[in-house]
Amino acid sequence: MAIFSEARPFLPIDLPLMRRLTAYGVSLDSATSLTRGIHMMEGAFWSALPLTDLGTPTLVLRTEDSGYVAQFRHKLNDQHAHIVFIAPDLRNDSDESAWLALIDAMVYAAGKRGALTLNAEVDENSDAFVLLRSCGFAVYARQQIWRLAAGTVTNTADSTTQPTDLLRIEAASDAFSISALYNSIVPRLVLQADAPPETDRGLVCEQNGRVNAYFAVQEGRSGVYVQPFLHPEMYDQATAVHRALLAHLPRAERCPVYVCVRRYQDWLREPLSELGFEPWSSQAVMVKHTTARIEQPLLRPIMAFERAVQVAGPPVRAKIQ
Repeated sequence: MAIFSEARPFLPIDLPLMRRLTAYGVSLDSATSLTRGIHMMEGAFWSALPLTDLGTPTLVLRTEDSGYVAQFRHKLNDQHAHIVFIAPDLRNDSDESAWLALIDAMVYAAGKRGALTLNAEVDENSDAFVLLRSCGFAVYARQQIWRLAAGTVTNTADSTTQPTDLLRIEAASDAFSISALYNSIVPRLVLQADAPPETDRGLVCEQNGRVNAYFAVQEGRSGVYVQPFLHPEMYDQATAVHRALLAHLPRAERCPVYVCVRRYQDWLREPLSELGFEPWSSQAVMVKHTTARIEQPLLRPIMAFERAVQVAGPPVRAKIQ
């Protein structure tokens, strides 16, 4: 077992270490890895500069001859944080104690930033899944990633229809309707540990004044990542709506398209298969609660009680006549 110091925030002097370890890391954030790859050097570097916070806190654990690095994403005051990657992977290193130390440090750092949960997307057959379970992470949902190879979108188009007419780019005025759709589809347990995804742009299907489908789209140099949210009433139109989605993704000619389907929308498998998508990976969405949810509620009643005692002063005993 390697001897290591306490996990600390990333510093510019750690750049060589991170550059060396990134290739051996494991991603726990599908959207980031499938659109940008595991190349988190920029986020780590900016997180080390004073008064700069791009929402990518990075931690380092130094050993005698090497070290470990981990990164999570979180915008200040958001309720949920998400592990991006840890390196090296457990397959490349058998010392689980370093992983445990980094995970504890990320849970603490996320709670300190105001996050209520720290989340991760993990292959259920991996060593990482077993380790996360051992340190308090619970499975809140399961999901399957579907992949459409680059350049195959033209084969899915139907020349007899106008597929793009079914969808439009979301507007600011759609926020309430999208939130209502999300809350009506996502199970209550998952709502406690997840939030509507923030995207580069989204696509909306509006029918009779109601949003019945929403596609959260994130694009990067490595691929396009989509999270669909379809009302069950869209069952008969699911294939057409996904075809319209592809018509709105010009980058699909140059890079693969990934669609993340949660178990509670498993009925989307059939339309994706019809359009040429193939199963890519199965994952568990794992969640650990931080201490942020109990710090403030406990302190306030205690402080209020102490102030009340100070104001009231010492108890006065009644005199017996």
